[in-house]
Amino acid sequence: HHMDPSSNFCNYRTALQGAAQRSQTAHSSREKIVIPVFNLFIKDIFFLHKIHTNHLPSGQINFKKFWEISRQIHDFMTWKQVECPFEKDKKIQSYLLTAPIYSEEALFIASFESEGPENHMEKDSWKTLR
Repeated sequence: HHMDPSSNFCNYRTALQGAAQRSQTAHSSREKIVIPVFNLFIKDIFFLHKIHTNHLPSGQINFKKFWEISRQIHDFMTWKQVECPFEKDKKIQSYLLTAPIYSEEALFIASFESEGPENHMEKDSWKTLR
């Protein structure tokens, strides 16, 4: 049983939808820019693939599934082709290229450490949970 991810990151998804709609009618390349969170984009595609069957009970191809997946990929390809009007910042570029990529567990610990124990369990009890 899979949980529907669409209710997660609700504000993000609403903002992304708004940005995508504005992008379609935009006149300047600044307004055309849409930058999705890539791992959420991938999760959504994966979810669509997992919950919908490739064939309907009648044996026909489930075009609705493939149409939805292709629509999302098409949107992404459209956003990717927009020429970025902003100047490249060497410091930001360097940071993005060299920043560490955290595992789920490392992210959990980092969020725990940044928020402090008053918002979470005591640090020692986290160790016993593992």
